[in-house]
Amino acid sequence: MDGARLLIVDDEENLRTSLCQAFGMEGYEVTGAADAQEALTLIQGANFDVVLSDLMMPGIDGLSLLDKARVLMPEAVIILMTGQATVESAIRALKGGAYDYILKPFKLEEIFHVVGRAREQQRLRRENLALSEINRRLTEIDQIKSDLLSAITHEFRTPLTIIYGWMDLLLSGQFGTLSGGARESVEAIGHSARRLGRLIANLLAYVEFERRGAAFQDQVVDLGEILHAVAAQLSSEYAEKRVRVEFLREVRGASLRADPEKLAILFSNLVENAIKFNLAGERVLVEATAADGAATVTITNTHGRIPQERLTRLFEPFTQGDMTLTRAAGGLGLGLSVARAIVEAHRGSIAFRQAEPQGTSVTVTLPLAGPAEGREGV
Repeated sequence: MDGARLLIVDDEENLRTSLCQAFGMEGYEVTGAADAQEALTLIQGANFDVVLSDLMMPGIDGLSLLDKARVLMPEAVIILMTGQATVESAIRALKGGAYDYILKPFKLEEIFHVVGRAREQQRLRRENLALSEINRRLTEIDQIKSDLLSAITHEFRTPLTIIYGWMDLLLSGQFGTLSGGARESVEAIGHSARRLGRLIANLLAYVEFERRGAAFQDQVVDLGEILHAVAAQLSSEYAEKRVRVEFLREVRGASLRADPEKLAILFSNLVENAIKFNLAGERVLVEATAADGAATVTITNTHGRIPQERLTRLFEPFTQGDMTLTRAAGGLGLGLSVARAIVEAHRGSIAFRQAEPQGTSVTVTLPLAGPAEGREGV
């Protein structure tokens, strides 16, 4: 046993003594009491895991002891013993909080079984309470994390907007013509600011989806326009990496009823990933088709494969194909988690596969807008 503390209360000295010896040999820390008053005195000075008490005793009986012991030791398991059982006393004992009710005479195996079963239930109850407390704390921590991320992303957006504004003014020549070196420096600042902006957009989208509070615009959008806009916005990324983005097939007139900002985040994440995990001189292939009421976009990087066992974990937040500290590609590992949430919010699907002979492909399928909606958006 685990050294559980057991209090045996019975006015029959021989039975009390033999039970104390028997349970002591089973590994319990056993204390005996000749009556309920002595038991209450012991309870006030120590905490017991199990109380095994006779029902009929002089002075305070077992039922009264049960009532008082439940107040003093709410977590203790109380079992009543009696040789004069009645239906009324059994019902009162169980309603009063007794775990069980055992009839005298009994065999040691029987009483051991009843007490052991009671201890198991007590253990499970304590574990459930501990798990409930852990879950409560985890929920609190998760809420703190969510609030912190939300505050950070909202606070970062304002200074970034200011940076974008001043940067555009400088590049437009509002404050005079920039020298070649100065222009390159401002463009480098802009490149980093836009990258930071995409990270913040992913953080904010992640928090919104975690809280199930993502706001959606509902309008008809042109898929081809969104894909080309994303490629243009990432031009500095693939120029820096010396990777070419190629459209294998143009999709025209593919209208979706969707949130254009969320779709831009979706395809930016997928194209940026394909650029990030590619090699100089390689390509990112974008192929879009529309048929049978659905639009399909496949984005492939022509170098490098994600191990098969990692493909299933790619959509987990804060996860990348390579999560080592020495990984070549940076990022928070949120892009694909956010991408899946956006796709599912638009009633679509997303899946990865290994491309042939090299590389990795991700395919997104989204429902097309109805004919009337498509014409309305043209």
